[in-house]
Amino acid sequence: MADIPKQVTTSSNEDSELPQSVAEMPQDTTVPEINPYVISFAKYKKKLCEIKDLHKNNSRKALSILKEIGTKVFSRVDFQKHNIKTKGIANSGDYKKLYNGFEPDIEVKEIRIQGDARIFYYDVEPERILYIVAITENHYETDKVKR
Repeated sequence: MADIPKQVTTSSNEDSELPQSVAEMPQDTTVPEINPYVISFAKYKKKLCEIKDLHKNNSRKALSILKEIGTKVFSRVDFQKHNIKTKGIANSGDYKKLYNGFEPDIEVKEIRIQGDARIFYYDVEPERILYIVAITENHYETDKVKR
């Protein structure tokens, strides 16, 4: 464990006032809560990519949703506040391909664009990173059982 610097533990004058370095917050310190989610495509599954197939309205809506997340969403609570409806998806049926290669504790969620179009993602809230997994025009079969 690190030792407390001596200049912080000793008072700056005889009256035992707090040292100036403790009483003031440095100007270059940024509060992490003021940064919105960062959107990353590092975990994007190219084989599931349907961005090029998005209909005109769906592509505009998807971009609008991503812009909203990248500028106004600071926590998971903000998704609801900004009317971005998210829903967790199970690791079953056709959804399994979205989970392929991820750690077991990852929960993939979906944002409905409109119609059957979806943005699939997972987020790491403490770091405020939203990883886009896939953007699709067509809905996956959720009841399909593979034999």
